[in-house]
Formats: sequence, structure tokens, C-alpha cells
Amino acid sequence: MQKRSIGILALSIAIFFSALPSSPIASAAKKKPIPATSPKPVWPPKGFKEIDGVYAKVPSSDELIGHLSARKSLQRFLAQCEEFACGAVFVAAERGCTWWEVNSTLRKVNPNTLTKDRIGTLVTYAKGTDSRELGTIFLVSEEPVDLGVSVGNIRVICHREKTNIPKTGNVYNRIPASDN
Repeated sequence: MQKRSIGILALSIAIFFSALPSSPIASAAKKKPIPATSPKPVWPPKGFKEIDGVYAKVPSSDELIGHLSARKSLQRFLAQCEEFACGAVFVAAERGCTWWEVNSTLRKVNPNTLTKDRIGTLVTYAKGTDSRELGTIFLVSEEPVDLGVSVGNIRVICHREKTNIPKTGNVYNRIPASDN
């Protein structure tokens, strides 16, 4: 009889503790499994401009900082952008791209007229992305960092040919002051 009482008492204690919300038994049963992979990005990407299945977006500074903190491989661009005027663009394509070409213009505020004078052009070549894969392309000029300098007029080209792929990087062409 005593063994039966101890068994009933042990069972009662187990049931009591499992009914408490903070008990390890109850919380273990309620935990949801952690997914093994990240959720798939939304397609088509929100806030991107689209032409013929090619998507592009100039990120805000907050979006770019968040992206840089998530992808350590992109942080090498930070040192370059502390020295040179930079821009960035997020890209994606419905069918993927073998390589990307980004054409942009650098402008600088003229203190006399308060207009933005064109001071250079920049062509950036970047590695390709798979279909529906988001990519980040940094546009790094050779123009020293200056609050009056901006990178704009960004045009993105998705190349799908597998020949004549250029070396990744940036080609900056400064416009002489007399040509502005």
C-alpha cells in the first residue's frame, strides 16, 4: 500500500508541475522548432523599380547599414567609402544575370551657383546573381569624400551573355573642370 501511495504522490507531483506555465516540462512541450533556413525573400522585391524582369533600388542609409551588419563580406567597402565618394544599389532579376553593369554620374554642388555640376562618370562591373537572388553593388569612385559630392543617375544593366565578361570593379572617369 505504501508503494502505491508513493506512486500516486509522484504522479500527482508530475501532473502538478506540468500544469504550471513556468515548469520545464510544460515549456518544453510548447516550444516551436526553430526553422533550419531563413524564410524566402518576398518576390517581386518591395520598393524596387522594375523593367523587363530586372529590379533595382537605391537603398536608404538605414537599409544599407542593416545589410552591411548582416553580411560581413560587404564590410570591406566601408574603408573605401570612408576615403572615396560611394553609392550603392540593390539588384535582382527574374531570370538571373551572368554579370551586372551599373552606370552612374558623380556631381558636386557648385558653391557659387548652388547647382550640381557633373564631375565624373562611373561604370561598375559586378558578379552575377541567380534568378530572384538579391545582390548589393557598391559604386566606388576615386573622388575624395565630400559632403557636396553625390552619386546619382544610376542605370542598371543585367547581362546574360557568357562571353566577354569584364573584371569586377569600378572605372571612374573624372571630367576636367573646363568641361563641366
